[in-house]
Amino acid sequence: MSGMDLGLLGSFSVTTIVLGMAVCFAAGMLGGLSGFGTGMLVTLFITPIVGAKALIPVISVLMLINNGSRAWFFRSAMDVRLILKVAGAAVPMAFLGALFYVRLESGMVQALLGGVLIAAVPLRRWVARKEFTPGPAGVVAVGGLYGFLSSVIVGAGMLVIPMLLGLGLSGPALLATDATIAVLVNLSKVIFFGGLDAMSRDLFLLALLMGLCTIPGTGCAAWLVRRTHARLHTALIEGLIVLGGASMMLGAVWSGLNG
Repeated sequence: MSGMDLGLLGSFSVTTIVLGMAVCFAAGMLGGLSGFGTGMLVTLFITPIVGAKALIPVISVLMLINNGSRAWFFRSAMDVRLILKVAGAAVPMAFLGALFYVRLESGMVQALLGGVLIAAVPLRRWVARKEFTPGPAGVVAVGGLYGFLSSVIVGAGMLVIPMLLGLGLSGPALLATDATIAVLVNLSKVIFFGGLDAMSRDLFLLALLMGLCTIPGTGCAAWLVRRTHARLHTALIEGLIVLGGASMMLGAVWSGLNG
């Protein structure tokens, strides 16, 4: 490989690579246990490396792989009809969200992402208490909103979980259905962002490698889900998310003052 141009990957130290692999493994495992936290934890690590503007395209590739592995591990429990209904509404709206995202200024993106990370903790707790049983129109509305927001912010998937719970899904069925919806939406986002020139080859390769590192963690989570009800990691995830979001917002303010 001595004659190969490694581009962005060649600029990483061994320490950064090892730390990145560990973060992705842990994020895959934690997200596999609860359906929450994978993208947000990886965001805290990857944003200083790729920049805020490239974050959503990179996360789309990573989460495509992560959710693909989760869907595979729980494949026998997925609700195909519900997946098609939600994804059918989400994919077109994800394209509109991608168009909106690529037109945002980098500083605005960083501030937006920081604010979303901070708000995600109380919002997740509020949403978790709001299980509801939507009709056909409600499924389409939630799917469309999820699709648009998933192209703009990290953590939009938290909108889907309460709906699936309200429709009677739980355990492996919940994880499999949620993951497969995310696979279809993130696959469309990868295509959309690629067509909009929002993701270079180097960034795609970086996201691909990081996504692959989440698979063993997801496998461990699948083993644990069948045997435990692990929730001890939630407080740690929320603390990291709030601190990371505050850091991103402060960075955006600092850049604005010095720009």
